[in-house]
Amino acid sequence: MNEAAGPIVAAQPAAADYAAWKDWRAERFGTFSRRDGCYFDWHVARATGEPARHLRVLEIGFGNGGFLGWTRQRGHRVIGVELSEPLVARARDAGFEALTRTDQLATGAQFDFIAAFDVLEHVPMPDVVPFLKGLGQRLAPGGRILLRFPNTESPFGQWYQNGDVTHVTSLGLSRMRQIAPRSGLRLMHWGDRLPWHHEPGASRAPAGLYHLMRIVFERFLRKMYRLDRSLDLSPNLLVVLAHAAPDPPP
Repeated sequence: MNEAAGPIVAAQPAAADYAAWKDWRAERFGTFSRRDGCYFDWHVARATGEPARHLRVLEIGFGNGGFLGWTRQRGHRVIGVELSEPLVARARDAGFEALTRTDQLATGAQFDFIAAFDVLEHVPMPDVVPFLKGLGQRLAPGGRILLRFPNTESPFGQWYQNGDVTHVTSLGLSRMRQIAPRSGLRLMHWGDRLPWHHEPGASRAPAGLYHLMRIVFERFLRKMYRLDRSLDLSPNLLVVLAHAAPDPPP
């Protein structure tokens, strides 16, 4: 919900052992794979346009801190918000600024980049628009919001959505096209797939072959089932949002 009514938070996972089920181990907090680093590099640069300055970053629902670790390594200033107090304690032990609620942020604090990976599917549908409005209130002029969630418009996203009992909301590109303007935001672009030429070096050749095979397969599916060409068939959907008003001139 928006900050006029309360803090920006996602639904509390129902299971007390959620972190154990996700295999979020304390000794791995803040670490990320080489491919994850390429993934974050690509999507943040795509969203922000290769910023010359370091970003003020807010991450909602940081889990075991992979993106927090990436932001620190890249020299950005980051604050994480996570409902799980044990995960907040892990973050603080690792030297990150971490909170359990966004209303603990400094009054008027704004951010150049707000990320919420695998969070929105935990937010009940009636709360999604207020949730996004609250994020918009924290977004600096020219800033970007990055959201990733299971792509329930794709048959390949159903396992991601239905494999977790704490997922309560189904989302896809069509719904985001309706939700964004209601939230005072505009959809900038979408797509979760990391281009093959941005994969780690040793993986580029097989990734290029996989990419080609996937293009052919997805085109066949779209033609066979007469699907909209804009339909993204990736298991996850990643979208980038900005304020509805045009960005201010540089």
